Amino acid sequence: MIENTSLRQWIYAAAFAFGLLHGISATAEESAADQNDGLTIEGDSAVFLQAQNSIEYSGNVVAFMNGMRINGDRVLVQMSDDRVERITTSGQPASFWQEQSGSTEDTTARAETIVYLPSSGLLELVGGASLIQAGNEVRSALIRYNLIERQLDARGDKETSERVRMQLSIPASATDTNPSAP
Repeated sequence: MIENTSLRQWIYAAAFAFGLLHGISATAEESAADQNDGLTIEGDSAVFLQAQNSIEYSGNVVAFMNGMRINGDRVLVQMSDDRVERITTSGQPASFWQEQSGSTEDTTARAETIVYLPSSGLLELVGGASLIQAGNEVRSALIRYNLIERQLDARGDKETSERVRMQLSIPASATDTNPSAP
């Protein structure tokens, strides 16, 4: 039996990190209780920060979770009560991809920083952010997108005069069915 608390915590953290590397895929629509069931992260290096209860990955990092993929130069995974609380990804740019079940159009995003909160399904894109879904694209300084509720909030940046830009894809069949449309 291991008596040393630090050694025991280190072994627990190593076992937890190993378990993270062998997660399974799930969909984003699962209940919040099941949001952290599948996380796999690959990178050139990983450091467990015991005092912060987090793991920092660096160098060509790829994280897979719940039918999503996040790529970046650096990924910080913050945990609380043995669950992933927050995933912060940075890159030039960092990127995000999510498979949309029942659709041929996946969701893709890019930004300097991507923050994902598994318990709420919130995806926050900061710095040169863009989000593309079903042929529609949003670009702005800040985009918050709820993956579960499919709600979007985009904000410009007054300091740089960056405004929110949306490009909507309107199917040809929608304009054909309404002859009075301009």
